[in-house]
Amino acid sequence: MIWGYILIFIILFPLALWNIATFVGLLRAKWVPFVPLTKKQLALVQKYIKLEEKDYVVDLGCGDGRVLRLFEKQGVRKLEGYEINFWAYLKAQVINSLVKSRSRVIYKNFNRINLEKYNVVFCYLLEDCLSSLRKKFDKELKPGTKVISFAFAIKEWGEPEIIYTNETNKNLSRIFIYHI
Repeated sequence: MIWGYILIFIILFPLALWNIATFVGLLRAKWVPFVPLTKKQLALVQKYIKLEEKDYVVDLGCGDGRVLRLFEKQGVRKLEGYEINFWAYLKAQVINSLVKSRSRVIYKNFNRINLEKYNVVFCYLLEDCLSSLRKKFDKELKPGTKVISFAFAIKEWGEPEIIYTNETNKNLSRIFIYHI
């Protein structure tokens, strides 16, 4: 009988911890879940966004770091991402270690960092979040910086170059590129 309780505890305790940690992660991320780009979306980024070795890239809300690793395959050497969801951050650390990636994923709120050292900013964020970043971009980004936003425009913030990756439905999988 006691072994049954021990077995239940061994199974349920880690699940309870996982759910608590996931809930705390969502609270810290202000209810923004980890939603990674799909393989098809990553292929679109790879096809349409070409960066150079000398670029210094930051991915805001980088999740598991898949976009950073994609840019690393293009030859970019300086890559950093910020992620506030603990599980996505942990996944990034494990994958980066396994594939020996040089990209850095930092467990920190990207609103608390200065962006002035980067010349490429990548975002896959919702419009509300992007709107709140406009002032930060205006204040911290230098002329010549490129802001790449996958799927969502930064409302009322200049005229972006828009890449339509689906000709039949132009609102699907757009990439917005803003030049500072």
